[in-house]
Amino acid sequence: MKWTKRLAAEVAACRYWKRFVDEDWIIEGITLIYKATSWKKPRRVVVIRKTQVIEDGQACLVLDTDWQYEAIVTNLEWEPIDLWRFYNQRCSMENYIKEAKHGFSINRIATSDFEANEIDLLVKLLAYNLFERFKRDCCEPVHQGYTIARFRLEFFHCAATLIRHSRNVILKLAKDFANRHVWKRIEARIAILE
Repeated sequence: MKWTKRLAAEVAACRYWKRFVDEDWIIEGITLIYKATSWKKPRRVVVIRKTQVIEDGQACLVLDTDWQYEAIVTNLEWEPIDLWRFYNQRCSMENYIKEAKHGFSINRIATSDFEANEIDLLVKLLAYNLFERFKRDCCEPVHQGYTIARFRLEFFHCAATLIRHSRNVILKLAKDFANRHVWKRIEARIAILE
């Protein structure tokens, strides 16, 4: 929902916020009935405000300018914090779909045969899920948020030589490969999984 001056004025008039304690954030919520200028009828709006916890050994004074506000229009009769968590959990789904489309081409239709396209989509989704599991199990925390495009750029776009010797296959990376040591640690974690 768009944060307007009118909505901000109505929220500023509210004095009784319900506080929810989180580890690093102070989160407060209210519910109000609000009618935007373009709406035909008033609707239930949940407003959440949050600010980071600053611990310096003394009591903390939170100013009105420290808050970040979010407004959610809903017909659900839930507590504000439950609604906020529910909708925020759902909003990240678009990022997963975008990653699958751009990184694994799930939006490309390979053939005109329905069954073949279904198998193609399932293989791409399997590859996506394997990559997510690989990041979680084998990559360092700093790399776990990488998209497949960023991962390819950082780790796969490098000069290397594939050598076959004595029934062994060896991948020799270029000496100036910036992520050489990180790649070696990833390889070691993969070997442990085997």
